[in-house]
Amino acid sequence: MEIEFSILALIKLMNRPHEWHSMSQPLAMAPPRPPIRNLDMDLVRTFVMGVRLGSFLKAAERVGRSQSAVSLQMRRLEEQLGSHLFLREGRKLTLSSDGQTFFVYAERLLDLNDEALEALAPREETGEVRVGIPPDLAETWLPQMLARFIRSHPEVAMEARVDRKSSLLNDIAASRLDIALIWEGVTPETEESGDFVAEVPIIWIGNGNHAQIDAGAVPLVMMGEPCLFRATALDHLARIDRNWRITFTSSSLAGLWAATSAGLGITVRTPLGLPDGLNAINHPLLPYLGNASLRACLAKSPSSAVKRFASILTQTIRESV
Repeated sequence: MEIEFSILALIKLMNRPHEWHSMSQPLAMAPPRPPIRNLDMDLVRTFVMGVRLGSFLKAAERVGRSQSAVSLQMRRLEEQLGSHLFLREGRKLTLSSDGQTFFVYAERLLDLNDEALEALAPREETGEVRVGIPPDLAETWLPQMLARFIRSHPEVAMEARVDRKSSLLNDIAASRLDIALIWEGVTPETEESGDFVAEVPIIWIGNGNHAQIDAGAVPLVMMGEPCLFRATALDHLARIDRNWRITFTSSSLAGLWAATSAGLGITVRTPLGLPDGLNAINHPLLPYLGNASLRACLAKSPSSAVKRFASILTQTIRESV
């Protein structure tokens, strides 16, 4: 039956040559699909860390690889993207236009990657986490990190409080807080100063008017005592016999920034959360101030949710400073 049907079909086609011609043409081939490309998240993480730290040498130290290995990672990332991410300016690498664009997406990719892993990780955290933070960190990366933790731990109630070190430590001692981030000197004052999180440079900060530094006593805008940054500035000025005068004392970081922006004097802080219009000052008449350490103090008998948040908090800060 099949042969008979084929012969009959052939006879019909012979009687209709236009159909025979159309069937004899080769079939049009569908255009090949471009290969699916996937980004290596380890490469993306190293890229983001290097940009945030401002140094791929520091990033190499953080991830436990050699600088040459990290350089190879960045070349592989550029190959995966098909773009040049960096521009070389002398011995310094800066982000190209494509690199700046990709950095925005890379941060989002990492956030989604980490958030997905946290959301699916087996856990039974409930209860609440009460965290206290210094003002420097309140307007930078911490709100986003809190939101991320809340999304991946919906059963945990979060409470955040912004205050100075003395108040935060009092609240930890009275069990009104579960975690407190505090600024300390590189050598902690007591054994109760918490666990080391990160080390950050202490810098002089001003609005760009260096004339006030060149003549007479250095005009200072400071927080009221007790304050690590105030004590550090005054101590280092005394070491070089440089006169100073307090022109403005503030109880809030916002007041400190406002007075410094207005040119009432210069101040001392870390680079974290530095507002627009204010810059780090490198001046031969001002002493080097060293570093401050950021430490995490936990209340006694922390819950599993508190421990989990402390772990995420420490990792996030170390990748950012």
